[in-house]
Amino acid sequence: MGVLTFTARVHDLIYQKSNVEYRLLKLTKRLRDLQQYSATISNGGISIGDLLNSPGSMMGRTMNYLAFAHNSALQYMQQQSPYMQQYMQQQLGMQQNQQQQQMWQQYMMRQLYQQGRDRALAVETRNLKIEEDRLAQEKEKLETLGKEIDADLKSAKEGRDQAIKDMAPKYTFA
Repeated sequence: MGVLTFTARVHDLIYQKSNVEYRLLKLTKRLRDLQQYSATISNGGISIGDLLNSPGSMMGRTMNYLAFAHNSALQYMQQQSPYMQQYMQQQLGMQQNQQQQQMWQQYMMRQLYQQGRDRALAVETRNLKIEEDRLAQEKEKLETLGKEIDADLKSAKEGRDQAIKDMAPKYTFA
C-alpha cells in the first residue's frame, strides 16, 4: 500500500511542479515585457517604430499611456497657461511686437506641454516600479515554492523506491 501512496504523491508533486514552472514562465515573460515597456517610455516619446516593436501584451497599455500622457499634458498646459502668461507680461512687458509675443507664447505652451508629459511619465514610472516590485516578489515566492516541491519530490521518490525494495520478495537458499 505504501507504493501506491508514494506513487500518488510523486504524481501530485510533479503536477504541482509543472504548474509552478508554468506560472513562473508566464511571470518571467510578463516581467520582461514590463521592463521593455518601461525602457520604451523612459525616453519621453514613443515613435511608431517603438510602438510596433513593443510586446503584444503591452500594446494596449502603451496606447493607454500615450492617451493619458497627451491628455495630462493638455490639462496641465491649460491650468498653468494663465500663470505663465501673467509672468511673461510682467517680465517682458509691452516691449515686444505682436510676432515676438506669439513666438514667446508658443514657446511657453510647448514648455508647459512638455512639463505635463514629464509629469505623466513620472506617474507611469512610479506605477511601473510598483508593479515590477510586486512581480519580482511573486517570482521569488514561486521560485521558493519550486525548490520546496523539488525537495518533497525527491523525498517522495526515495520513499517510493524504498517501498518497492521492501515489497520485493526475499528468497533465501538455505
